[in-house]
Amino acid sequence: MPHNSFGVQISYASVDRGDGSDPRPSAREVLERLRVLAAVRDASAVWGDREEAVLAIPLTDEGTVLTLTPEDAIATTLTVETLREAFVDAKLNLWIDTEASPVSGVEGFEEFEAEFDEGDDEDGDELGGPPFELFEPTPVRVAAFSHRGPAVARILAEANRTVVEHAESGVWSLQRFRSSEPTTGWVSAKAELPVIEVNRTDDGDGWIEVTAASGTVPFWPDAERDTQPVLDLDAISVPETAEVYRRLLAEGDGSRDELVEIAASTRLDVEAAHSALIAEALGGVAGSDERRRTFLAAFGIPADLIEQAFDDGEQAELRFEPVGWAGAVWNTMVAGVGELAPLTRRDTFLQHATGAIRRRPVVGLAIAAGELALGVWAAGRPRGVGRGIGILAIIDAIGDIAVWVTRLRRR
Repeated sequence: MPHNSFGVQISYASVDRGDGSDPRPSAREVLERLRVLAAVRDASAVWGDREEAVLAIPLTDEGTVLTLTPEDAIATTLTVETLREAFVDAKLNLWIDTEASPVSGVEGFEEFEAEFDEGDDEDGDELGGPPFELFEPTPVRVAAFSHRGPAVARILAEANRTVVEHAESGVWSLQRFRSSEPTTGWVSAKAELPVIEVNRTDDGDGWIEVTAASGTVPFWPDAERDTQPVLDLDAISVPETAEVYRRLLAEGDGSRDELVEIAASTRLDVEAAHSALIAEALGGVAGSDERRRTFLAAFGIPADLIEQAFDDGEQAELRFEPVGWAGAVWNTMVAGVGELAPLTRRDTFLQHATGAIRRRPVVGLAIAAGELALGVWAAGRPRGVGRGIGILAIIDAIGDIAVWVTRLRRR
C-alpha cells in the first residue's frame, strides 16, 4: 500500500429524508457502494420520531472523502460534492461541513449570539412578560470520586443546597447528591485530584467529567456505543488499511488524546478507559453500566465504591445536610483538621498526632487551657510584640475550648 501522508479529520454529517422516514439503510448503501471509510452513529437505535441520522465521514484537509480502491488502498479522489449528489440520487439530503469547525472565529459566534438574544426579547414582549425559558433544568444524580475528605462534602451540601452522602474506601472517597445546577470539581489541594464526576439523568442518559491538573474534560461513554462501521473491517485485505479505518473511528473524536493528557498528572490506564468510550463494534466495552464502571476502574477506584455509587437504594455512612455557611464552618472546626486533609495524606505524622489528641478530649482541653494561661501572661506585659501574641493566643485558646466542649457534648 502506498504510504501517502495527508491530514484527516472526522466530520459528523447529518442525513435525512423529505418524508421523515429512516434514512440509515439507504445512506449505508450509498456509502458501501462508494466504499467510503465511514460509520453510522446510533445505527441500531429505534427510529421513532427522529428527523435525521448522524454519519461519521473522514475528510482530508483538502476537503476530499477517504475511500477504498478495488485493491483496498486508501484513495482521496472522491469530492464532497460528488458524495452529496450520490445521496440526492438516493432521495436523501446530506448535510456535511467541510470546515474544521462549524463556527469560524469568535466574531461569528458573537454575531449569532446577538441575533438569538434579539429574537428572544421579541418573543418575551409578545407574551407580555419576561423571556421564556428554552431549557428546563434537568436534575441529575451526581457521584463524585476523589481523594477529598468529609469537609468537602459539607461544602458541597451548602454550595448545592442539597443532602450529600459521603463514603470512603482506601484513599478514595465518594460524594453522592442530586442537583439541577452545574457542579464543579471543587478541591482545596492538588492532592485531592483527580475528581471524577458521574452525572446521570433519570431517563438513563449521562456523562462523566474528569478534573485533573490539566483542567476539566467531559466524556460521554454512550456517545459512540452504537456506532457501526459501514465497511466490514475483517473483509479488508490490506491489514494496514483496516487498522487506519479502525483508528479513524476509534480515535477520531480525540478522546484518547485527552486521556493521555490526564494520565500525565494522575494514575490512569488509558487503554482501559478508552475501551469504555469507543464503539462496541470496534471492540469497546459492551453495556452502558459496564462502560461507566470500566472507565472509573481505570483510575484505580475501588470496586466497592463504584458499586455504591450506582446503588441508589444504599445510604452512605455519612450524610450532610445544608445548615448555612456559618453552621458548616463551625461543624468543620468541631470535626477537626482530619476531615480537611486529603485521604492520601492521612498517614502523616501531623494527622496521627492530631487524631490521637482528638480521641482524648481531656488532653485537648488541657492543651487549650495551657495556651489560655500563656496568652494571659503574655498579654499582661506592658508593651512589645509579646503582648500582641498573647492576645492572639487568648482568642485561639477560647475557640479551642469551645470546640472541645462541643465535642464532649456531642460524644
